[in-house]
Amino acid sequence: MAALSAMVRCLWLGILLRGADAYTARKPSIAGKSVYFLVTDRFARSGANKENYTYCDLATSADPLQPGGGAWCNGTLQGVIDQLDYIQGMAFDCVWITPVVKALDYTGYFGEDFFDVDPHIGSKETLKELSRQLHARDMCLIIDIVANHVRQMTVQPDYSPGAIKTYIGPKGINPFDKDEYFHTYGKAAGTSFEAYVMAGVAQASQSQGSDAVLTERVHEGITDCGPENMNLTECNCFPGNFAPDCPGANEELQVQGWFGQLADLNQDHPFVRQKLLDYVKYLVEEYDADAFRLDTAIYMKKDFLKDLQEAAGVDILGETTVNNISYHASFQKAGLSGLLNFPAFYQVHGSFCQYHLGGDLGNYHLQGAFTPALPDLRKLASVMQFQNPEVYPNLDLLGNFADNHDEFARIGYYCDADSYRIKNALALMMFARGIPIVYYGTEQGLDGHQANVLEKDAMRKQGVEDKGQAFVRESLWQTRYNTSTWQYQYIKMLNEKRKELGLAKGDIDAELVSASNNHLIFIRNHPQGEIWVFINNNQNWTGQSPFLYCPAPSEHEAWYDVFSEERAYLRKGCFMADNAEPKVLVRRVRMPAVYAVERISEQVWILWVFIFLLVASNVLLLAYACRHRLNFSRFKVLAEDDDTSDSDKC
Repeated sequence: MAALSAMVRCLWLGILLRGADAYTARKPSIAGKSVYFLVTDRFARSGANKENYTYCDLATSADPLQPGGGAWCNGTLQGVIDQLDYIQGMAFDCVWITPVVKALDYTGYFGEDFFDVDPHIGSKETLKELSRQLHARDMCLIIDIVANHVRQMTVQPDYSPGAIKTYIGPKGINPFDKDEYFHTYGKAAGTSFEAYVMAGVAQASQSQGSDAVLTERVHEGITDCGPENMNLTECNCFPGNFAPDCPGANEELQVQGWFGQLADLNQDHPFVRQKLLDYVKYLVEEYDADAFRLDTAIYMKKDFLKDLQEAAGVDILGETTVNNISYHASFQKAGLSGLLNFPAFYQVHGSFCQYHLGGDLGNYHLQGAFTPALPDLRKLASVMQFQNPEVYPNLDLLGNFADNHDEFARIGYYCDADSYRIKNALALMMFARGIPIVYYGTEQGLDGHQANVLEKDAMRKQGVEDKGQAFVRESLWQTRYNTSTWQYQYIKMLNEKRKELGLAKGDIDAELVSASNNHLIFIRNHPQGEIWVFINNNQNWTGQSPFLYCPAPSEHEAWYDVFSEERAYLRKGCFMADNAEPKVLVRRVRMPAVYAVERISEQVWILWVFIFLLVASNVLLLAYACRHRLNFSRFKVLAEDDDTSDSDKC
């Protein structure tokens, strides 16, 4: 026990020393841990509503103050506690919950009281109990936080252009209840805060560069955009893409502009800054939080993000919705310990499936539509190649995901429920370097998606409400938390295998080996031996056919698939998989004699000659033995005859 205790102390000291450059760690890192992400209000009900399995996907109203405007479906923190067996049954290490602050709507992103827990989802004591229950299971708690903005300053009856706004101001927001605490970019001298708000605030979305100029440069052959361009992996002027390709980008507006009507906090104000730093300390001290996910991280100054990370003392995964890899990495270099891996995520849909997740060159008319273009894994491979230790301080704290609560569709929808493609996408996410994050409902095959242009038009004609992001934030309870779905069992297996292989931690290097339009091969360089991962994007209708991967591990050694426990068929530098499911190969010891026989068996004619010689030699030996036995029998008879003759003479 003493030796074990000393080992733990040394490991913990190593973690502290490794993170000392960026911030003083107060808890172990979540590097390499697997995360189950849930929207608290949509995950599990409790109390009187526990047995109510009615489906719910309500959307926040334009006036969340009106009855039902907050779109609460009555999921609770107690509901999460009650379903921890369900989550742990998939072998996850951590649970990420949406913001717990008192808010105007179910998401928690419309914050009104930072130092309280919203009564719709529970109480401070319930949150503490959730933390205790997770830690008792050796699991960790990740809390979603918002430091960029609070709730809106106006409400209106609907979202129509002519809807009349009503000013409600900052009164009642704890602790940010004064006008001076908010950004007012472009406000004219002498204009009141209320007048500024009612006239229409400056929008952060307008800070991006010109897609029109980018389009022109691409068409003229001046600029190449796409996954092969490290700093323009998507053909869009996202935040972080600047001139000459995206002229007009305005970083000051990016930081000071508002998110719609959500009031943008001024982190340069001493009071605001200090209270936000106090807030993250409070969550760690009061609720024993293990890590944070930071909403809208790119819309805050980097010096503040560094201070926030230092104050937290636990890992923060920043939401960094950019496609410029250098710009993405700059937020980790500036001080955030971790980042959500959006550059890689933006390539998942086009690498595995046939779906337009975004819009090329600013044209979003095809967003959310399926495409006849075949998927190409070289897109994702390019981003993986760019994301290396020379660019990022810590690759183990990149959060890898296939879908989430904000983007256009769940993987079950955009991969058209194709089990082979979904399995390969999940396996890549689980075995790639970083933190794999699975969005709740993936294990039940939920397939929510936001409406595309044609669907929106049809909805308008039919008078059907467009619920926007609420379509991908649907309730889970209608599934009865079924643990027998293939998705649940597959995620469980992936989690268990990555733990068995020692990948549920940091510092295990990854090396891209090969990529083509339909396959991707990479190695995790574990100290106990290489782990080869083979991924493809074949569909269900070809899934049962053998799949050839080249290159592959050495055929001079025994390699086994960790999923099937069967030995891999390796010949001439390639691996012939028996089907299109993802494969993970590990090396096992093989006796030299066994290898020699296998080598001989590679040439069929040699094998037949060997068998013929073996049989012939056995026949000759048998013939010799029979002849020897016959001669011996004759000699014995003659000897007995001689004995009889001698006795007669006597």
